[in-house]
Order: sequence, then C-alpha cells, then structure tokens
Amino acid sequence: SPPPQSADGPSPTTPPGYTPQISAEFSGIDPAALEGFEQSLARTEDTIGRNEPQIRRTLQKFDLETSRLTALRELQSWLATKRPDLRRRKETIESQQSEWATSTSSGHPALAAFDESLYEKAKHDPDVYAAIVNLTKATESGEVDPKTLTQLEKHAGNSPFALALLTTMGATAYRKTLGETIGNKQMAKLGTPLGKLLSTASPNLPPSWRNGLTADIWANRNEVRGLTKALRNGTFPHGFVMSAVKNLDLWARNRSTPDHEIVDDILTILANNPTRAQDYFINDPTALKYWVTTDHPEETQAQFAKLLELATTTFRDHSGTPQNPSRGYWSAKLASEFIHLEGQRIDKERFPVVPPATTALILSAYISDVNSTFEANDMFLSPGVSSADNPGTPGKDPWGAQFNRQNIRQIMKEAFSDGKAFAAVLASQTAFADLLLQHGAREIKEGRSSNYLMVNIKQVATGFGFITDAAGVAKIESAKELDEAQQRNMKILMAVVNSGLAIPQQGGWPVAAGVISAWTGLIEEASKGDTEKRARRDADSAAEHTRSLVQDLTARALLKNGVFGRPEPPSSTHPWSSLEGLEEGSDPRLNPNNFLKSNGMDLMSKDEMINKWATNTTERYQRLEAYRRWLFEGLSGKTWQAIEDRLDIGFDNGFNRYSS
Repeated sequence: SPPPQSADGPSPTTPPGYTPQISAEFSGIDPAALEGFEQSLARTEDTIGRNEPQIRRTLQKFDLETSRLTALRELQSWLATKRPDLRRRKETIESQQSEWATSTSSGHPALAAFDESLYEKAKHDPDVYAAIVNLTKATESGEVDPKTLTQLEKHAGNSPFALALLTTMGATAYRKTLGETIGNKQMAKLGTPLGKLLSTASPNLPPSWRNGLTADIWANRNEVRGLTKALRNGTFPHGFVMSAVKNLDLWARNRSTPDHEIVDDILTILANNPTRAQDYFINDPTALKYWVTTDHPEETQAQFAKLLELATTTFRDHSGTPQNPSRGYWSAKLASEFIHLEGQRIDKERFPVVPPATTALILSAYISDVNSTFEANDMFLSPGVSSADNPGTPGKDPWGAQFNRQNIRQIMKEAFSDGKAFAAVLASQTAFADLLLQHGAREIKEGRSSNYLMVNIKQVATGFGFITDAAGVAKIESAKELDEAQQRNMKILMAVVNSGLAIPQQGGWPVAAGVISAWTGLIEEASKGDTEKRARRDADSAAEHTRSLVQDLTARALLKNGVFGRPEPPSSTHPWSSLEGLEEGSDPRLNPNNFLKSNGMDLMSKDEMINKWATNTTERYQRLEAYRRWLFEGLSGKTWQAIEDRLDIGFDNGFNRYSS
C-alpha cells in the first residue's frame, strides 16, 4: 500500500492496520548503528583533514601531480555536510520513539521505518516529525500514547511549532485527526491540545490552509464536530473564525435533521464576540430570517437570542453613512429587520423563536425609536435606519431603527405575557422619560421656552399609554376580573410608580443591556409585596398612577436643574423652605417631613418617602404628604403652576391616544 502523504496532498493519517514498508519513501534506520556510522564518518573526516595537507606537501616536494588530492578535500567537505543530517535523523528517531512515545524496545536492535517525504516536509524538525508519526499511530489504533499527549500539551502554546505542525500535516489531515477525537474516549484526550495548537497557529496560517480547513466537510459529521469544538474553546483572529463559520453554518443549515450539538457550538463561537455576532448577520443576509422563522430547541433559541442581542445592542453610534455604514448603523438596521420579521411571524400565527425577554431588551435599547413610532403613522412598512435627530433630547442621537407601529403593538402584546419583558420596557420608558424631562427642564433653567418640556411630556405620556395598553393594564373596568398576566403587570406598573425615581442612572444614552437588566431586577423586587387585591384596586386608576409618575419625574427634573432655586440657603420655592416644623438654623435633612435626598436637589422615591417602620399612618405617610403639600398647594411657585395645567392636558392627550 502507498505511504501516507501530507501538506497539500492527502492526509498523512493512514488507514487502520497500515504499516509503512521500507522502500524508496521509507528507509530502515537503526539509531544505534546510525550513531556508530556517523562517528566513523567523523573519524574519516578528521583523518582526511590531518593527512591531506601532509600528503600534498610530500608530493609537491618531489614535484609530483597533486590535482587528484582535490577529491579528498571534496570528500571531507561532503562528510562535514552530511554528518549533521545523520545526527538529525538519529535525534528524530529517538524523539519519535522515546520523547513522544513509550518505548517498547526489548533491547535488541531494530530497524525504524523512517518517512523520508514527511521528514523533508517537516523541514527536518524532530518534534514535528515525531508528533505527526505518533498522531498517525493513534488514529490507526484508537489509543493515545501518554507521552504523545504530554508532548502535545507541552508544545501547544509554541507558535513556531504549532505553525510547522499544522502546515506539515495539511488542513485536511488536521481536520480528519480532530474527527477521530469525537466518539472515542481515548482519542478525545487529544481534542484540547489539538484545538490549542490551531488557536496558536491561526494568526499565521496561510489563506490556502484556512480555506482547506472547511473544504469538503459535507460527508463526515465527526470532523465538523471536532472543528466546532476546537473553535468554540480557543482564541482566534476574527477573519479566521468567520471564514470557518461560513461553511460550518452552511453545513448545519442544509441538514435534513438538525444537529443540535454542532448548531450550539456555532452559536457559542459567534456569541464569544459581539463583532462576530454582528458580522454573521451582515455577511449572510438570509441568516436572521432563517433563525426567526425556523423552530429550534429551547436551549438553542436562548443561544440565538444572546447572539441577536449582541448584534443589535452592543454598538450604538452615528458614524459613517448608509453607503459606508458603521457598526452602529448595522445595529439599528438589524434591530429594524428583526422587529419587521417578528411582525410577519405574528401575522402568520407562528410561535416565537426569540424569548420575550430578549425581544423586550431590544425594544428597550431602541426605546427612543419606539416612541418615535407613535407619530410615524405606520409609514415604515419595511426595515430601515433613521438618521433624524430628536431635538427634544440632548446631544446627537445614534442611528435609529425604523419600526412599524402595528408591529410594535403586536409584539409588545405577545411579549408582555412575560413579566420580565414588561418590566424591562417599562423601566426603559421611565428612564427615557427622565432624559426628555431633564432636557426640557434645562431649557427652562437657561431662560428658554418651556415648549420642549411640554412636547416631551406629551411624548412621554403617549409612550406610557401605548406600553401599558399593550400590557393590558391601561384601562380596566372596575367590575372586570384581572387575568394572571394583568395582575402581574399591574403589580409591575405600581412598582415603577413607587420606585421609578430610582431607575434612571447617570451615564450616556442609549443604555447598555446590563443596565436594563438591573432595572428589571429592581422592579421585580419592588413588585413582590403587592397583593392580588391591591392589583385589582390599582387597575381602576392606572392612568392616574402613571400621571403621578410623570409628575414626579417632571418635578425632579426641575428640582435637579435648579428651577426651584438653590437648597442652601433655600429659595422661597425650594422644598426645604416649606418644611413644617423646621426651625431657623436647623438641618432640613433631619426634619421628619423632609422628602429630598441629602444633596437637596433630588427627590426621594415614593417608596423612600413612606416610613415602613412607623406604627401609625400619620408618621408612615408624613414625608409623602409633605411632598404633595409642596408640589400641589402653591408652595412650589408659579413655574410649577404654569407647567402643571399644561402637563395634565399633554398627559391626557398622549396617554389616551393609544390606550384602549
């Protein structure tokens, strides 16, 4: 049978039972005899070196011909050239038989089959040659020599060795060896070092090798799984991974029966880096539709959801152009495409693939665009990216996602059957409301019009009305029984009303997914204490509770921006000037009626105002009553009085516009 080949040819990994025969390609070498032969050549070289000059001088003394002595010098030179190669061959055999394998020698001399072709391709590197020979033996026998495993682990992080080994083996042989590690407990031990070798060599592997890694993979499932496991657990250059994933994903998607292990590996590989996640969808325009419209196990759905979250929410900017898009542009485009695909899925009455929590997180990340949708008159019938800047928010807006209002309504109604989804969107709406109201308050503080504040109040109210309607709690008749989802969502709404002032965080906009998750947890914790009876009672007045939240957010925005004056000494309209029982020179922070935080520029939340440890209702609600007294009984001044009426009109127009 023919000897194994490597590099660009067929795999050096040979069929089971194959034993190389001594031939033109395979020489038989006895290392001990080779050492003795090399030493003999050394003595011969030395003898020629010592005696040739003496012979030359003697012949010249008698005026005899010396030209034939040139052959001795050539022989000496040839010996000097060949001896290191002989030593290298001996070292290679010894490395293969002792360092990389457990010796089975009985003490009797034996010829070792030496692969001349492999030795040349390994560029005479003993470790590379030994590694390939012993890997070949392992694949033949299904048994891994402990020394082979130890040496691979030892050399796995060595970049020159890893590159030399993989280029000598060739991409196909390497992949086939990986395939042998699947389904065999002994061979599985090689999976980790082989994967690390690929990771170490990957930055320097040539394009032809990279292309060969996933070429012709269609017939062997184990080779594909071995490769996805290696890519899953290592660190690789972006281009290397994306090139491999392209064919691996094509393999997985074209199977008649899904291979969930390999699909999960691919998703994990992509989710290891948000740039990979986004480029996966950019490079394959069919990928997002495939995933949204194809059924998968719950675990796979969760992995895809993470991938989608990374691709749509990690990068937010307003760089580049539609012709030369930035990552922020692509984020908005993918988010828009996802929402449109979800709308189409709902129209076809298909079950969702993406969990509600992920859908809500994406809506939350694009809450400003969701709010813009309420004024869009369903003009966005196809996915797209918006460049328009909202004058009611500070700074430059990132690229926006164009949504269809009907899609948003359908998607919210479906997603809000999950309390976490409703909590996430409601928290983001509250934070966005705070951003808008803070901007409007700054305009007033700087002596400009209150128009931005009034417009933003209406927009905020419209958003709350739309969102609470989608959750089924905007308007509920008093005699109507609440279903389980409505009860839960009503509790969540009340938790936001009572703790909403604690939600907005300092920092840039839009907010990161982790912050949204933190807000969601805060709301869920706050809603635990609400009883079913209270949820039913509060359902009658969801609009009024939401109005109260908007009033609180507006009052806090004005307070933080100094519209009510300075805290120390307090201006006439500042809350600290209205505290009952405050004696001159005393610290307002210690007053039992104080409803401000220690800086004197920020409101406590409703939950913070209520003294839960008080034994009577007078002390329990003392701070809350003091707050209402200041805000609504003229103590807050003409500015608030002028705003309050317009706030009520704007809120009613906005909230009732979309609430049922």
